Amino acid sequence: MTLMNPMKLRLPRALAFGALFAAVLAGLSLSAAAQTNRQAEFPFAAGAGGFAVTDTGRPADVKAFSTGGFRVYADVQLEPGVILQARYDNFLLPGSEVTVPAFQPASGSPRVKVNGGSLSVGYMFREAWWQAGLIAGVGVYGLKPRDPEAGQVPADISETVIGWHAGLLTIFQLGRRWDFRIDATGYLLRTDASHKPVLVGASLAYHF
Repeated sequence: MTLMNPMKLRLPRALAFGALFAAVLAGLSLSAAAQTNRQAEFPFAAGAGGFAVTDTGRPADVKAFSTGGFRVYADVQLEPGVILQARYDNFLLPGSEVTVPAFQPASGSPRVKVNGGSLSVGYMFREAWWQAGLIAGVGVYGLKPRDPEAGQVPADISETVIGWHAGLLTIFQLGRRWDFRIDATGYLLRTDASHKPVLVGASLAYHF
């Protein structure tokens, strides 16, 4: 009976492992190249989505995403890993707390509607089929309280203010032209009342 040399057994296994490893590396390289080519071929994108809102500037709303809104945006790839984005946000904030006389039923104030336009810069870290990074910018926001409902007391004023924002953005590539995006963004609005909303949402974007 002839015994097989252990070295002869290890050699085919090593070659098979090496071939598999090379194939995996080639696949990752092709995926990264596909994304890089897409970014160069379609540097512009436009999208829309929705989000939930909580106002951390209001103690009564710190733990509850009690309102929401929507956004539309467009961005352009300035260079690999850097995007410039223009966005329009429309959302509601809880109204200011009001003080009522003793022995009177508690009353709230109307919610505040916010319309804002902003410009942001994002710095993204790219992987084969997704990107993640930081985005920050400045914008102009119009705040207008809704008409009081039964039992509500007006407590806010209409105003137009400047605001800053910063947050996290993750982009998943769904196809050659489509992205699915998840973001969490905090805003600081320079208003008389304390408004520090946090927006958490998702959107779809189309590249062209």
